Amino acid sequence: MQNFNQTPLNYAVDYARELANAYPYLSYFSEIWAGPNSQKYKPVNGKTVMIPSMTTSGARVVNRDSIDGTFNRNFNNEYQPVTMEMDREWDTLVDPMDIQESNQVVTIANITKTFNEFEKVPEMDVYVASHLANFAQTFGTADATVLDKDNILSTWDGYLAYMVNQRINRDRLVAYMTPDIYKLLKEAAGITRFIDAGTGIRNVDRNVGKLDGVVIKEVPSDMMKTIYDFTNGWNVDTSAKQINLLLVDPMAIIAPIVYETSMISAPTAQTKGKWLYYERYYYDVFALNKRRCGVLANISEPVLGTLNVTSVAGTANETVLSVDVKPFLGQKLVYQLNSADPSVTYGQDLSSWKDLPANGTVTVDSQTNATVALINTTKGAFAVAAGNATIVKGS
Repeated sequence: MQNFNQTPLNYAVDYARELANAYPYLSYFSEIWAGPNSQKYKPVNGKTVMIPSMTTSGARVVNRDSIDGTFNRNFNNEYQPVTMEMDREWDTLVDPMDIQESNQVVTIANITKTFNEFEKVPEMDVYVASHLANFAQTFGTADATVLDKDNILSTWDGYLAYMVNQRINRDRLVAYMTPDIYKLLKEAAGITRFIDAGTGIRNVDRNVGKLDGVVIKEVPSDMMKTIYDFTNGWNVDTSAKQINLLLVDPMAIIAPIVYETSMISAPTAQTKGKWLYYERYYYDVFALNKRRCGVLANISEPVLGTLNVTSVAGTANETVLSVDVKPFLGQKLVYQLNSADPSVTYGQDLSSWKDLPANGTVTVDSQTNATVALINTTKGAFAVAAGNATIVKGS
């Protein structure tokens, strides 16, 4: 997108009343916005949304011969607090003479229709896409496999196998992909073609609407980036990476729209005789901590996250390491002591590293540097983020 500049209005006498905006944007992520979770959770304290979750113990063998009369609480309840961020507004003045002289083209209805189709809806969609990619990267389900027509089906099978192994019903999954990746899918040798000759016309349907029960949706490439600037409208950040594919369980996501209003004021002296239109909407997108494995992304270059690691002196020859993140379900923290900061890459196998104790206390010999990494345990010891600190140990 480019910065908006005012241009002279078109006052053509015979100009059509209906707008002819080519290829208006629609929501590509309707399953997310209209998902079952998005209506359940609303802010309870200012901008904070509290997402409840629960765990229980397993069942046990029945003892038919006795009862001890002791019953325990066998469930735990906890809340995931998240903060709403996308509080947006838009307004415009409309001069009555512009409405008259443009043959009713410049009307509030047409202006707002254009805003919604070309700005508001795509802004919300790119926000979803970038955040889904971030959820995948920070959990460890972002993959950098370079897809082509020969490997796309085997790679796809691997993605589905991972999802099913995480007990995600594949019938709930939706795959969002760029047109280039969709093209590879159509070119893959294992895709079945359907020919309908019943009407006497040999119709060949090459669409791939579903693959292995998963709904396939094409999303334009410019709306599948990892980072956007939302200062004024939506603009692709210069450091953004290309998202090639998103495989998502809508049950793993909440996308609350907690406030959406529009209003119009008739011409007054304060507006110098002009109509005034104002719109405000407040939304965000979050991943459920216990369902983070329900978002998988293929990104051209996934980015290793950064951990802020601190080291403080413990008892003799010990240091206490702490980080600024709390592992999600399916993650854990590991560490390594060195004389220098080791190079860690996204997805690196860190199975040789040691588990960081809950209290962060580790014994130090002659090492001077401590590196802590966050790994995804559902994929082995898949590196997601890392950080290091100069060791401060007790004497």
